[in-house]
Amino acid sequence: MPTTDSLVITLWETYGSNMEAVATRVGEILGIPVHGQGLSSDEIAELAASDRTRVTADLARRSAAAVEESARAGGVIQGRNGAFILRDRPNTLHVKLDGIAERRARRAAELAGIPFGEAVKRQELEDDVRVRMSLEAFQWDPRDIEAYDAIVNTSFQDTEETAQFIAVMARVRGGLR
Repeated sequence: MPTTDSLVITLWETYGSNMEAVATRVGEILGIPVHGQGLSSDEIAELAASDRTRVTADLARRSAAAVEESARAGGVIQGRNGAFILRDRPNTLHVKLDGIAERRARRAAELAGIPFGEAVKRQELEDDVRVRMSLEAFQWDPRDIEAYDAIVNTSFQDTEETAQFIAVMARVRGGLR
């Protein structure tokens, strides 16, 4: 049964860094649950077109509650400002996935089945909106490297390599060697 000291891995990504596939694979490797992101690309686009200020406080509240609930169960938490919300939680590994912008856009285009140009536009929008939401909701910049135990450049690694790397770090953090 999961406890308050269950292993948790928080992931935050810049658009196209392959977080969903990496999170799924890390969960499989370690046999832990995977908790999804709060907002999809389509929802980000809708949010960008609306009045974000009225939505941000509600999203922050829901995000914090979801992260805390997920942390009780243990596992991999995607996005949701988990690195900030769980910054003082023991047995937690905070990882940022990033990479070269063009390579991230190419990967995103391939994974989403969209033209490269559209992926570039989504990348610019999502990278901006997700950061601004974190700043507005928590006064926290998810690009700040101090929030993470590791920053992984996924530009030159596939899903398996990235997931294995994170799993090794998580085993060390969780004393699972």
